[in-house]
Amino acid sequence: MDTVEKTPNSGTETSATGWYREIGAIVDAREDEDIPERLVRALGHLAPFEMAAVFVYRGRSRPLPIYDNFTTAGAKKGIAAYVENTYVLNPLYQAYQKGLESGVYLMCDLAPDAFFESEYHKAYRVLPSRGEEIGYLTENWPQGMQELLLALALDNNALAEITLSRTSDGPGFSETEISCLSDVVPLVGALFRRYWAEFGDSRSRTPPLDRRVDDAFDDFGKYVLTDREREVTQMILRGHSSESIGFNLGISLGTVKTHRKNVYAKLAISSQSELLSLFLKSLQGT
Repeated sequence: MDTVEKTPNSGTETSATGWYREIGAIVDAREDEDIPERLVRALGHLAPFEMAAVFVYRGRSRPLPIYDNFTTAGAKKGIAAYVENTYVLNPLYQAYQKGLESGVYLMCDLAPDAFFESEYHKAYRVLPSRGEEIGYLTENWPQGMQELLLALALDNNALAEITLSRTSDGPGFSETEISCLSDVVPLVGALFRRYWAEFGDSRSRTPPLDRRVDDAFDDFGKYVLTDREREVTQMILRGHSSESIGFNLGISLGTVKTHRKNVYAKLAISSQSELLSLFLKSLQGT
């Protein structure tokens, strides 16, 4: 497993003084392309973390990687794989598509009810590969992390995500830390919007707008499955349990199970893991 370099703030006592010092430096800098990194460092004084990443989402195009503190080649490949393909199933990306507002969120609160038991989550960091029988390679992404997310609304319906992560075997993010972060979201959002107004155009040129992954997700099984079966399939891939699928679609649990059985039969598969593998293979042809 790759190791990730801890931030200078990790494992230190929460410090309001450090927060104000970092924010003061950002305000003084005015036009500073390093604002995302500075903001992450400042947030570490309110809620220490071990790893962090910043992305910007713009509609249905690929997310833009803005900053991360990953230092190993394996972890960097994980970022590339996420931007290339797997972001489409990220609970935050899905929530953004439904109008997620600025705020602080725990990944476990955004995720569907069965997401952390789903086959997708077990292979959450994947990189499609034509050389593998199952169609993908699991990246050596740091495992066992609990994630706290800051969502920051930007102009033109874009959204910035700042993810702060700790190892799952350590203390979780406390209510006090979450409250402190929630209090500073308006300020952090304003500073990030200033950065985005200054540097967003140049950052948006790479990678280019690309809907192919979303289209592959929406079109999966299009010529084999009925519209209802495709709805059920998409919810399975997103990590919903059969109970959740039934509740969201307004159908009985028995009907959900019938749809799942028909989907598996039509796609010539017999398990949820095979469904995930088949979906990942479909991404290679887009």
